[in-house]
Amino acid sequence: MARRQVTGTCHICGVEGKLSFEHVPPKSAFNDQRVVTVGYETAINLSPYERPSGRILQRGAGAYTLCAPCNNKTGRWYAKDFATWCVQAADVLIKTDFNPKIFTLHYMYPLRVLKQIVAMFFSVNDKDAFRKAHPELVEFVLSPKRMYLPPKFRFFVYFNRGDETDRFRYLGISSQLDLSFGTRPTVMSEIAFPPLGYLLTVDSAPPDRRLTEITHFSRYAYDDFKAVELNPPVLPTVMPFPGDYRTAEEVAEQAAQSEAEAVAKGWQPPTKQEP
Repeated sequence: MARRQVTGTCHICGVEGKLSFEHVPPKSAFNDQRVVTVGYETAINLSPYERPSGRILQRGAGAYTLCAPCNNKTGRWYAKDFATWCVQAADVLIKTDFNPKIFTLHYMYPLRVLKQIVAMFFSVNDKDAFRKAHPELVEFVLSPKRMYLPPKFRFFVYFNRGDETDRFRYLGISSQLDLSFGTRPTVMSEIAFPPLGYLLTVDSAPPDRRLTEITHFSRYAYDDFKAVELNPPVLPTVMPFPGDYRTAEEVAEQAAQSEAEAVAKGWQPPTKQEP
């Protein structure tokens, strides 16, 4: 069977032409199994314990987002070391019964890992808007030895167990305003795929203080192999909203409380229609 031919704009370099399938995260980082994908409108109407149904991707999560040169370069420069970082993270989760509470050493190439994360954010964001708004990130990804990033970009990580209620999250740049946290909106993009989740903020504070920042990975050289001490939190991804780390129980409790408050004000819940 001939492979599907897709043409369009490369999300990183902007060249028009044939696109290749980009696994997000890389295939070698546990992304080689069948996954079910649903759109955002569908996802927001799913209950925490509801099994989603939608388009099935047989070869893993991803999309036709990169031209072959960008796909091949980033894969050659960063993917292998990113996968090693994910394997170590999974090992930490397993050895701690999915509840790590102490700092652990990760033996890694920090700059290469961060560059792969940035490359992934290109794939989950708009093919034009993200690239045009952030040329610094384009140069950062396409120049393997380029170090440092403007302070407006901050990157965070957390452990993601991938249990029965956790869902993959591929969320492009969005804005969130939490009046209880601050008056400035949080501009962010998020990727969650066990064993880890990643959050990018732009000119914003993180939406949750528990997140572990890894922006400093950009200060290492390309060939720096380091033992990095980290203690990311374990955070659930029950709902499809960026920066939302409520458990299924918390979601259900808050939904029940909101309904009770609405009923107290005179609202009547809809009655179930018999077939």
